[in-house]
Amino acid sequence: MRKGPGQRYPIEWVYHRRGLPVEVEREFDVWRLIEDSDGMKGWVHQATLVGQRTFVIPGQPPEGHAAAVGEASAKSGDVIGKADARVLGYVPGDSEARQRQGDTLLYGQADENSAVIAVLQPGTVGTLKLCPQGSTWCKVVVKGYTGWLPRRVFWGLLPGETLQPS
Repeated sequence: MRKGPGQRYPIEWVYHRRGLPVEVEREFDVWRLIEDSDGMKGWVHQATLVGQRTFVIPGQPPEGHAAAVGEASAKSGDVIGKADARVLGYVPGDSEARQRQGDTLLYGQADENSAVIAVLQPGTVGTLKLCPQGSTWCKVVVKGYTGWLPRRVFWGLLPGETLQPS
């Protein structure tokens, strides 16, 4: 991310993780002024952006934390940051999942009383698949888990925005 729209401007921030959702605010030639989920604004080259819609579960500190021993990680020694998909590997059952504090539940249906598919920690990034008009829910995919999230629990969608399957 650069301070201005061009290579002559200084680099302000380097993103090390793929899939982090951003909002494009303006365009200038091949440069895009973006804002991320933390409110950081700057210019990136259009080639660094992809058309796939993603979301992030807010709450992870920007510096992240080191991967725990035995924790799934893309590479050995990765620092788990705000743009890494973090799905708890095992939760004994729905009641235990619903008791977890600070985590977000991925549901089997667009209903908080439906089965819990996965428990997502702050910083999880996933793909948006469907956000129907007039609904407060979106269908998403996170590391192979497909389910539904209430719109209020993630960042990556404008208020009132709909997303139809492509």
